[in-house]
Amino acid sequence: MAEAVLFTLTNDILKLAGSNIFSKIQLVRGAMDDLSRLTYTVKTIQTVLLDAEKKQWDREQVKLWLVWLKDVLYDAQDLLDDVATEDLRRKVTPHNKMSKAVCLFFPKSNQLAQPYKVAKRIQEIRNKLDWIAKDKEFRLEEHPSEKSMAIGRGKKIENFAPDSEIIGRKEDKKEIKQRLFAPFPSQRFAPSPNQSVSFVAIVGKGGLGKTALARLVYNDGEVKEHFEPKMWVCVSDVFNVNLIIKEILKSANYPDIENKPLDQLPSLLRKTLDGKKYLLVLDDLWNTDRDKWVMLGDWLRDGLQGSKILITTRNRRVAEITNAKLVIYEPRGLSNDKSWDLFRKMAFGDGVESLDPKLEEMGRDIVKKCTGVPLAIRTIGGLLYGKNKAEWLRFKVHELSQIPEIDAVDGGIMQVLQFSYDHLPSCLKHCFAYCSLFPKDYVYKKDMMIHLWMAQGFIESRNGEDNLEEVANSYLSELICRSFLEVESTIKYGNVHKVKRFKVHDLMHDLAQKVAGEFAKFNH
Repeated sequence: MAEAVLFTLTNDILKLAGSNIFSKIQLVRGAMDDLSRLTYTVKTIQTVLLDAEKKQWDREQVKLWLVWLKDVLYDAQDLLDDVATEDLRRKVTPHNKMSKAVCLFFPKSNQLAQPYKVAKRIQEIRNKLDWIAKDKEFRLEEHPSEKSMAIGRGKKIENFAPDSEIIGRKEDKKEIKQRLFAPFPSQRFAPSPNQSVSFVAIVGKGGLGKTALARLVYNDGEVKEHFEPKMWVCVSDVFNVNLIIKEILKSANYPDIENKPLDQLPSLLRKTLDGKKYLLVLDDLWNTDRDKWVMLGDWLRDGLQGSKILITTRNRRVAEITNAKLVIYEPRGLSNDKSWDLFRKMAFGDGVESLDPKLEEMGRDIVKKCTGVPLAIRTIGGLLYGKNKAEWLRFKVHELSQIPEIDAVDGGIMQVLQFSYDHLPSCLKHCFAYCSLFPKDYVYKKDMMIHLWMAQGFIESRNGEDNLEEVANSYLSELICRSFLEVESTIKYGNVHKVKRFKVHDLMHDLAQKVAGEFAKFNH
């Protein structure tokens, strides 16, 4: 998120430099001119940040350029903050004869002891920024400032139905339900006295829709009647037994679990599961340490005969360490027809009966490249939604060839996601990249997140009169439309379901971390 941080930083500098503080301060001759030129240079640098963001994917030189820029911008902000702080101190100091004076005087302990030092620092900072802005080695293109997105494109998904149909997974859902309802994993295995719980694993590559498929099964009416309790835990890459047990108990609605000591959690879990036919989903499992799994598995054995643990993972070995008798289900990519149905829905919206033949031809070419991977289909479809025929044709001529076939290129799904990210408006890039600051599988509260975006300066009014919360909601809707965010839960207003919480797909979180680039360096 290097560029997002710098973009916010430049905004802060421009606000400070444009305030009326400096109009009341008499600096040495030429300092105000230098301040004006510094402001102009900061604005110029802002225009190239978007281009730098795109180019830093494969150019180490650009990353270095951003690091240099960060250091100088922080120097500028420190200077302006010092001046603003001193101005505030004067205002709150009673009977200060100098409060209305136009000259600047700081105590000796302050490094800005005299006005000429302020002027000198402004000039030094401006010279450094001028050098960075004019550096031709990187040939960064200046982009016109993007206007805030129009509110309303999110109408496409204004009604977030909580149980919206997932295309092309009815047969997979049926197959998994059969395995969950079976008394034990296979007719070859008879249940042993200490083996009341059996395992089913959904294994497949990233973006294939494993979690969505598990969610379909989890919310199925027959599954709800068959298992009690049902619990869902997102595990991801941090396998901490006590924390996982705590999340299981939370999902089982155990009261006041936050205040329970960690050493009591295993026994509470055993009591919760004892004598019950439960279903536990462990989503996005990565642990390959058998010993760690045994520690957790020992506390999950007390369910009634027929209890099931459903695992989703990209790694077959991860599934195999959980139990020697598990059943592995490997869903395939969507069929050509179902892939087209999903792409058509994402790229053209619901209710479109006929398409332009040329647009359909291009769309089907894109679908072939996506090789049935739902996340890739949704992402590219969201990219093209709302674009006119001329834009589609331009996309075909100049950019379609850049999309790799996922099965033919190592990491192809990430390249597709990167491609779609590069086409986001800069305001959406900043909001999405901000998600990298949170852990994988984090559930974001919508209201909290949009206020964080607003505090970072990511939400922009087109005319100074727009309600920023409404603009932020339109950003959120747009990111959901483009599959960068996923709805986790909704709240109903009349007949309309609106987002209450959302999540970031684990691959999208990987992307957010990648585009964050040198962010760690910006905190040091």
